[in-house]
Amino acid sequence: MKSIGWILCCVLAVPASALAQSDTRPVPATPPPAQDAGPTVPHTKLHVSGEVYIGERAPDFELDASNGHSLLLSSTRGDWVLLVFDDRKESLHDLKAKADEARSLGVKMIGVCDEKAYVLKGWADREQMPFLLLADPTGEISAMYGLYDGERSTTGPGFVLVDRGGIVRMALLGQRLPADDILRLARFAVTGS
Repeated sequence: MKSIGWILCCVLAVPASALAQSDTRPVPATPPPAQDAGPTVPHTKLHVSGEVYIGERAPDFELDASNGHSLLLSSTRGDWVLLVFDDRKESLHDLKAKADEARSLGVKMIGVCDEKAYVLKGWADREQMPFLLLADPTGEISAMYGLYDGERSTTGPGFVLVDRGGIVRMALLGQRLPADDILRLARFAVTGS
């Protein structure tokens, strides 16, 4: 619908004298008006779309965390990192029971969801979450990882396992798995068994 409105706007912007000419050359469309550089809602500017590939470096990012600090993904190099994406913090609650097991494998679990940092902090404190939750309220980071649904303005479920060097070793995008299965797959990637 947006492009139809823009085309209609361009047709209406053509001077009547240009339409009355007998010349058959196409009339150049007028460019859309320049965008105001003022503040905008983050979702209207979200044009990031990405994918992750096994064997390539994980896209780096920095997000506010449930511990009140921010986390730069590249600062976790040296650790295996399991990034678990979902639209709501409650969807990550089942992973709480698997945090110790992940830690024993040398895997740092990190949840990423659409919530704001202060909401995550309060919830993580109440639920005594043993791993960090990262706030991605605009969906920009989820989009970099191919998990943002722009039509619904939500983050899809999935996980990405990043090795000690920052390379993606496993990814399951668009599906929600039980916590046991996620950890079983992570164990296989880390230990080979």
